[in-house]
Amino acid sequence: MEKHSPLSLAQILSHLASVLGYKQTGTFYIATDNNTSCRFAINAGKLTHCTHRRDQGQAALLSLLETTGGSCSFSENQSLPFRDSAALDHQASLTLLGIQPIYPPRQEAMPQVSASLEQRVAKEPPPSKPAVNNRFYRGGGG
Repeated sequence: MEKHSPLSLAQILSHLASVLGYKQTGTFYIATDNNTSCRFAINAGKLTHCTHRRDQGQAALLSLLETTGGSCSFSENQSLPFRDSAALDHQASLTLLGIQPIYPPRQEAMPQVSASLEQRVAKEPPPSKPAVNNRFYRGGGG
């Protein structure tokens, strides 16, 4: 089993914010320094459910905030059952945790100049090959 380096709660919440920003779906796990565990259900970048210790929903968020750190992991597309009492309001949860999704950097659009240059190059015929002299030279000994 691999050993995880301990993270502060702020670092763990930053990892959670990244998962949300990438609009992933799955289960986010936290193993706290207090030997407790926390699970978040995430659907397309939205927090839907949370459990921590025996707490559910918003109460779980509040008890998680009392911890100092631990380790975390994310299992993409893994969906575990949660009780209805563990349901969360996404925006209220972000506010309570003090985080915002960390969105991936946007790819810059290709400038029009280079796009039109690529189109021109693609339309140009391939360069003509140099003429090849197929005559066979026989050395003369004369």
